[in-house]
Amino acid sequence: MSTGERVSWFLFLLGAGLVAAPFVSEDWRHSLGNGAFALMFVGGILGLTAFIVVFLFRSRNRHRRNLVAGRELLARWTYTAEEWHAFAPGETRRLAGEKGMMLTIMAGLILAAIVATALINRRAAVFAGCTLGGTWLLCWAIVRARVRRQSRLAQAPPPEIRINAHALLIGDQLHVWSGFGNRLETCVLDGNAPPKIAITYSTPGRNSRPTETVCVPIPNGHDAEAAALVQRLSAQI
Repeated sequence: MSTGERVSWFLFLLGAGLVAAPFVSEDWRHSLGNGAFALMFVGGILGLTAFIVVFLFRSRNRHRRNLVAGRELLARWTYTAEEWHAFAPGETRRLAGEKGMMLTIMAGLILAAIVATALINRRAAVFAGCTLGGTWLLCWAIVRARVRRQSRLAQAPPPEIRINAHALLIGDQLHVWSGFGNRLETCVLDGNAPPKIAITYSTPGRNSRPTETVCVPIPNGHDAEAAALVQRLSAQI
């Protein structure tokens, strides 16, 4: 079981605990008042979402195994140290800025949810605040770990990159644009130095489709292969 699956099961159990909390005792339920429904609602959403995400992580692990096994690869590239270190630091800065903006937006939405809950019941708002605040901290920790992993990747020896029609593996970093409502949005050649392929894919969201962009440097002498790869992936859009 992957780390993502373990975290998702933990969040599922946390959500189930919030749903069950008002039923611990009659006095406890009466003390929460109208806030019992708000608490159960937050717990239900958290638990259901986490349960679905468990299977998302299982699907991702299947794609990882296929790439590692070399099944139906469209490209398998390695780099010189000079090629990799000319590309990787800029990718780290791009990722940090993109994820920092996402956390800022998420914090604003959580604050709005806590304020709305407080208008119904202040005690319930405390529980909702602790739960949603804890979720934000967990997301912050995940983002921080990913940026640090990207930073270490930028300073490490050049990784191997494997790409098939459904996913991309850069070292140990996996990007998947197939299954669970994921969709490939664009795949273009970026001729700016260093030359690279920019792949943008989206994932299902409640009111929109969040996008993720990953850039892959093109090794020297692989321009024709890169053009064919872009054409192959673009045909899926």
